[in-house]
Amino acid sequence: MDTGLPWFTKAGPVLSAPARLGIYEIRELVVSSSFSRLYRARDPALDRWVAVKVFDLSPEKEASLPYDRREWQRRFVAEARILAALDHPHVVRVDALGYLPDGTPYMVMPWHVANLRREIGRDVFDPERQRNLPPGQLPRAVAPERAVEILRQTCLGLAALHRRGIVHRDVKPSNLLLTERHDGMIRLCDLGMAKQGADMSRSRAGVWIGTLDYLAPEQRENAAAATDRADIYAVGVLAYRLLTGRLPVGAFAPVSTLVEGVDVALDHWVADAMAPDPVLRPPAIRMAARLVQGVLKT
Repeated sequence: MDTGLPWFTKAGPVLSAPARLGIYEIRELVVSSSFSRLYRARDPALDRWVAVKVFDLSPEKEASLPYDRREWQRRFVAEARILAALDHPHVVRVDALGYLPDGTPYMVMPWHVANLRREIGRDVFDPERQRNLPPGQLPRAVAPERAVEILRQTCLGLAALHRRGIVHRDVKPSNLLLTERHDGMIRLCDLGMAKQGADMSRSRAGVWIGTLDYLAPEQRENAAAATDRADIYAVGVLAYRLLTGRLPVGAFAPVSTLVEGVDVALDHWVADAMAPDPVLRPPAIRMAARLVQGVLKT
């Protein structure tokens, strides 16, 4: 496979992308995470933009993690295969899985213009840290009607995963892609932390993975014990964040007391989603159905 250039070249702390990955023309690095680099690229055959996600784990980062590089790379490939096998409007699609000459995997997905962070800002609530944020990144709420639709679509996407025995384990705003900049559809992405039966449940006892603010209590204690109801808890946290612009910390006030136009039925929805006992949290498909049954005042 001709990549045009070596996978990357170091120029101080900056890593430059190859001109091509397979047939895909790399245009820019969009974001780097702990496990990957995401590029905006052009598919010349179909004349469209795509997202190319390349596995990337530095030795320094690997040293701080509970698993070795091979396990994280295995999870990356498993994520690509899961998403390629799904066909759902609220789960991102993977169109191709490829490998660099050194064996590093990459996946190709449709290009999305933003994630939910664009609508609600970052989860930064310390006043000192907020002073250093651009206005567009400050945390904010969305209209109740929009919040309910985001939650409904997220629950439907999760229901599609749960039917296949997949637990996402990292539901949060940055893992919800938008099809449009304004009022876009939601598509779940990033199953790098997912658990699927025996194949993807190799989490060690006592280890938690995910994003702390959105973790269910049982997932904080042991990620291997997380079921689909851990995802429901995360959606409950997301609901509060969308509607109020803040996270539900401690003895938080009901949404209906803070947001005009919200019925107490939505308070019950959030409380059920965040029930301490996972058995008491309803499944995703039922939570989606409840969101069209009078949770907003008319």
